[in-house]
Amino acid sequence: MRTITTSLPVIALALALAGASLRATAQDKPDVNFISQTTAKIVLPDGTTEADMWKAQQEYYDKVLAKSTLLKHYSIYRHAYGSMGASIVITLEFGAWDDIDKFNEVEREALEKAAWPDEAARKAFLKNLAAFEDPYHRDEIYTIRNTMRR
Repeated sequence: MRTITTSLPVIALALALAGASLRATAQDKPDVNFISQTTAKIVLPDGTTEADMWKAQQEYYDKVLAKSTLLKHYSIYRHAYGSMGASIVITLEFGAWDDIDKFNEVEREALEKAAWPDEAARKAFLKNLAAFEDPYHRDEIYTIRNTMRR
């Protein structure tokens, strides 16, 4: 058996260089945004139409989402055909993970109160909007690499 001997200073230098390169890589944060995505089935309560749902979605967008300072991008998708045709996918894009919490815990409520100052009217609108979605839905958070966007 052959034994390899290396001096302690050479080993220390090699470890220091390896550690420095690992630290530099670990500190480089990827350029990403965060996508909060909800997928739900569309429900049309008695006496309503899909046009009513889209009208309510548009009103919420105009009065709340479009005024957010934290929201970078918003999209709502409807499956075009097939068995999933009765589903919608709502995405909200944020620049930082903390912005998701700030939006959900502070900004959203403040914007809703500004949009519908009368509490009863606000609660009625939000109840109506929620009635268009099955309460059993799927929530997910993704990252999107900004370096691979066009």
